[in-house]
Order: sequence, then structure tokens, then C-alpha cells
Amino acid sequence: MQDSRVFPGFAKHQVALLDSLYSEPGQGVDWAGFLARMVEATGSRSARMLLTNARADRVISSIKLNIDDSEHQRYVDYYVNTCPWRLELAEKPKGQLYSSYLDFRCRQPEFYRTEFFNDWARDQDIHHGICGTVFSQGASKVQLLVQRTRGQGHYTRAEVEQVNQFLPHVRQALRLEQIHADMQGRANASVMASEARPMPFLLLDQQGKLVYVSPRCEPLLRQPDMGCHKGQLKFREPAVQQRFQAAFDRVLCAGQSLVAREQLVHIRRDRRVSFSCFLSPIYPAFNDAALWAGTAYVAVHIYDPEQVMAVDHNCLMQLFALTESEARVAGDIALGLDPQMIALRDGRSAHTVRAQLKAVFTKMRCNRQNQLAALVLQSPAVRWR
Repeated sequence: MQDSRVFPGFAKHQVALLDSLYSEPGQGVDWAGFLARMVEATGSRSARMLLTNARADRVISSIKLNIDDSEHQRYVDYYVNTCPWRLELAEKPKGQLYSSYLDFRCRQPEFYRTEFFNDWARDQDIHHGICGTVFSQGASKVQLLVQRTRGQGHYTRAEVEQVNQFLPHVRQALRLEQIHADMQGRANASVMASEARPMPFLLLDQQGKLVYVSPRCEPLLRQPDMGCHKGQLKFREPAVQQRFQAAFDRVLCAGQSLVAREQLVHIRRDRRVSFSCFLSPIYPAFNDAALWAGTAYVAVHIYDPEQVMAVDHNCLMQLFALTESEARVAGDIALGLDPQMIALRDGRSAHTVRAQLKAVFTKMRCNRQNQLAALVLQSPAVRWR
């Protein structure tokens, strides 16, 4: 006879469950609170949400409840791939949970003989569970696992169905959170790349897709040697494309370790000066409590000698309280001229230029020309054309 037991208080907990998913739009879901309410509503021992790779054999990030930190780490490092339900779960339709007692080929007596149970689950009194892939997008999956002790008994078909009826809300919350995380990640990575170098740049995701192009970089993508095709950065010469792809792979494979190094690719142009691409990894910061871990991006800063830099003298005057003549001297020094060259160009005496430079030093609180140049070049007064 089919067991028709249901969770007697599940309907009462649904409002609290919904609040944990939707109460703070744009602020991220309170997944720890959601898991706590799910455990309470289903009379369970513990619960986890795992963000995994597409094969679900590597945990990228996780939220857990009532699982010891060290035991959870052992699970993430090894026992996730010894779970007797993992391979079969990959074959089951996504979007719902399944009972470990009722829906898997590994029956309970066999489960009690597995390495997973004897070396990991038994000491924590985990005997039964419901689990499933509740969300899948691109190279990522999200799995929800809720567990019971031996004394709490297995989940009935009616109980599993009761939880499954609530899962559309979970999927929608995950979908909205992923969109928000992607937008936040791109914005953070773009800001970090813009602050790394005062150069035109573009941002690539881990699949090499263009996710941001700085305004100064847009004209560079319209030249014959480099452009955008189907969302990917493409070069005219196959040899250059291969060198760029190899550099891109090295940047990503280095990971967030000390061995992560910038890669440089030179691009030659017919009868024109060559330009260079500097590839570097970008790791935008994320909330540690978020399920969606920060993904790595690759910033490509482009040095093109044909791009001409200019200095906005009016901006310098406003920034540092300079006179017009002082601003011109400061801008010329930043562009590589010395006082003698400025005097000869303008038909003034070198003494006059040096006096203006001394006034500039005082107002800009520096005492060397290289310090002055750095202040100007790092300021909003720099313009490119």
C-alpha cells in the first residue's frame, strides 16, 4: 500500500519560505534562511544547496544547514563523487526532487554497504534524502538536498510531491539571482579593469565572449586587424588568433593564485605601427554568503600608439587651482616635454617657464617632473582621440 503521509505543517511554512526567496529583491536570496525553513517544514535533519559544474562532479559553492564545516568540506572534496545516487541523478529529469528510498536503483540495504554511507553519512545519522537538480544554466547546475535521520524515516511519495509543487518558486529565485549576479560581476569586473590601467580595454568571460567594451576601445574593434564576430574577439591573421587564444587559456588556467601572470600579444599591421594586447585575470568580489560564486573574467587592455592623448587644460585648472599658463605647462610636462622645449616652442624664456613650473609644483604638492606627470596622467584631465 502506498504511503500517503504528507507534511502536516508545510502549508503553514509556505509564507515563510516565500519570504526567504523574495523578501529583498536585488539583495540576494537568504538561502540559509530558506534551508532552515525547509528543514523545519519537512521534519528533516539537514539540507544543502550546491552550485556545481555541468557534470555535477565538482562543487563550486554551497550553502548548508546542520552539517559540520569539516564534514561538509570532506563531502565537497571527495564524497560528493561517492554518493550512490549521483550518476543516476544525472539521468533523471531536472526541476524536481527524488526520494533516495523510492526513486533510485540503489536500494536501502545496498546503500548501507556503500563507502558513502559507512565513511561519511553514518556518523552523522544521515539515512534518507530527497535530492534533485532544481536549476541548470550553461555550465552550472544547482542541486538541492534535504536529509533525514534513521529515526525520522524515509520521505514518502506524497511528501516529495508536496515539496516539488513548491520548486517553481525556487527555480525563479535562482534564475533572478543568477541574472543579478552576472550583472554585478560584469559591473565589478569592468570597474576593476578600468582602474588597472588608463588604457582602452574590453572584458571577456570564460568562454571568450565579449561582455564589455570601453568607449575608447570601440574604434579599435572597427579596424581590419581586429573585430567582433558573433560575440567573440576575432583577429584577421590566424596565427595571431592562435597566439591570443593560447594567452587567454594561460590566464584562465592560472587561477586566482600567485602564478597568475599577465600575457602579452603583439599584433602587426600592414604599413602601420603594431599594437599590443595585455591579458590579465579579473576576479570580482562577491558576498561570501551568496550561492553564485564570482566567476573569473579576462581583461584585454590595448595599447595602440596611433591613439593620441591630449590634456584638458580647463579641467586641470579646476582640479588644481592652476592659472591657464600653469595648466598648459603641467599638460606639456605630462606629454613628455621639458621646460626648455616648451620655451622654444612658445617663444618664451626658459626662466619664465621654470617659474610657472615651480608654481605648479607648489599647487599640486609635488617636487619632481615625473611626479607631476603621474598626477596629470591619472587625472580626469586626460583625453584620447
